[in-house]
Parts: sequence; C-alpha cells; structure tokens
Amino acid sequence: MLADSAMPQATSSAPKDGKWKEAWQDESGKRWARNQAKTDAQLGPLGEVALSALQLKSGEAVLDVGCGGGQTLLSIREQVGEAGRVIGLDISSPLLECARPLVASYANVELLLGDASKVRPERPVDALFSRFGVMFFEDSLLAFQNLREMLRQGGRFSFLCWQGMEKNAWATVPLDAVRSTLTDAPALEMLEPGGPGPFRFADAEALAGLLSRAGFEKVEVAAHRPELLLGGARTLEEAVDFALEIGPAARLLAGADSETKSRARQALTQAFAPYLKADGVQFSAATYVATGQRR
Repeated sequence: MLADSAMPQATSSAPKDGKWKEAWQDESGKRWARNQAKTDAQLGPLGEVALSALQLKSGEAVLDVGCGGGQTLLSIREQVGEAGRVIGLDISSPLLECARPLVASYANVELLLGDASKVRPERPVDALFSRFGVMFFEDSLLAFQNLREMLRQGGRFSFLCWQGMEKNAWATVPLDAVRSTLTDAPALEMLEPGGPGPFRFADAEALAGLLSRAGFEKVEVAAHRPELLLGGARTLEEAVDFALEIGPAARLLAGADSETKSRARQALTQAFAPYLKADGVQFSAATYVATGQRR
C-alpha cells in the first residue's frame, strides 16, 4: 500500500548543520539510553510486525540496523537460535553501552559501532532488520546502497518507519501542547521535509523508489495503524515525564528554563488526560513496514 505522493519526498539530502551524528554520541544518545526501557515498552509491540515479515530461520545471520539498547537483538536471536549470528549496528556509543550487558552472555551476538553508510560486517548476512533506525541517515541513498552490500545475493530486509507526523497523535498531541506554552517556538530541524528525522519517509512511494535505486527488488511498503502506549507508562504523570524526555516535544524544550518546562508539564498533563486508559496513555500510530531483497 502506497501513501499519497503529495507527501514530502524521501531524498538523500544531509542535515543542514550536520550535527545528527554527533548528537547521538552526546546528550541525545544519553537521553535515549536512560529511557531505553520506556522506549522499548512503547516501540516493542510495533516492531513485531516488521520482524515477523522476515520469516527468520534457525542458523541465519541477521544485521539489526540502529539496534539501540538491544531489545530487538534478543528477539532476533530467539528466532535464529544458537546456530545463527546476530549483529547490532548503531551510531550511538551510549546506546550500545546500554545494549552490551543485555547481550554479553550470548556468544553469537555482536555489537558494531558505526555509520550504516560506511561500515560493514566481516561476512554478508542473510537478512537486514530495523525498528525505526533508518530515518536518520545523513545520506539515505548511500546508506541503503551500503546496506545492500551487506546482504548476500537474494538476502532480504524488513524496515519499520513512521508514516507522516499528522497521522501520529503520539507526536502531534504533545508537540501542540508544548507549542501552546511558548511565545516563540523554534523550528525543528528533525521535522524538516526530506532531512534526517522520525518522519523522513512519510511518502511510501518515494521510499519504495529510494530502495529500488539503492539496489533492492520486490520492494513493498505496507501501512499499519497500531495503538501505542506512550513510553510504556502506566500513569498520566509517567507519560508526561516521558514526553519531556523523548520525542519532538522534548526537542522543542531543549534548553528551556524551569518555568517554561513547568508550563509545558501542565499543558501536557491536560492534553494527555483524554487519552488515559486503564493501561496507560494510548495514542494511535501510523507506520510503514518496508520489505524486499537484494537484487
């Protein structure tokens, strides 16, 4: 299923200030690392569809692109077994340090620090997987071309990414709430069309074209509309705490003073209240699962 082609086009343009790579080593990476359990609780159920699409078999070698804190590595290892090989690739040192104790007892799981457009494992793999880890490449075409070279001939991939922000209430509701408290809300580079950011591949047709140009075939981009438990939080207060740490709203508040953050907290609490259910603050989400194989 393809999205409306009028959506922002997927391109290989780099961020204007080129700071994304450095950000994942510094405060952004550290913030994600300390909230890893919460983000795993939020994103884990969404990633199951993309992982099942790979139909992994015992003994296969799999590269997890943007493996983060390592939750997905354990899920992959469970499917490929002890005879398989699992490689977690991430550009963030803090996140890989978070993953290291999680996978330390598994001899067939390794971690690789580096840029997906440059590094490669020692041997080709049977499959590539990513749960929201492919939208932040500085040059998408170059990165996907390099990922193609990591696959054996006929090897397959499954990537999970977000549809447009306007379809993801988990992002728009907190962002609008925080903006309402600011007299001069700055523009967010992470939301600029075509550049690195969570909603970079809002246009499914453009994403499919990009993957084809990178050397993949049998490319399909399927839309999904899951429910998302914000930060895995069980209470309204926990959900607000998470929104102040992770996501576009948190980015908007970067560097804000305590008074501004206090107003934002109040606004978020009010905005989240209608979405509070028995198991936590739940929002609708919209994702794409892109699949295909090496040409």
